[in-house]
Amino acid sequence: MDEINVTLAEMSGLGRVWLCECNSIHLSIGPVTVTLAPEAFLQTASMVRYAMEQLAVIVAAKEVAGDPMQGFEPQHSRFTN
Repeated sequence: MDEINVTLAEMSGLGRVWLCECNSIHLSIGPVTVTLAPEAFLQTASMVRYAMEQLAVIVAAKEVAGDPMQGFEPQHSRFTN
């Protein structure tokens, strides 16, 4: 069997997502790594996308004081170099 180790996404200072030979997707954010089956990863991505949509609705309706997304830029994390 060919060895698989493919980085799917990476953000300096935050973490990365990669596929390995065990056919799992690893999501690493700071010091925490979550290992998911591909189906669970897809469900997780859908859940996060839905959460972002809900947050946008809340912000647009001004139900949240201030804009929690204001100034959102990738930042270096205190968890990683």
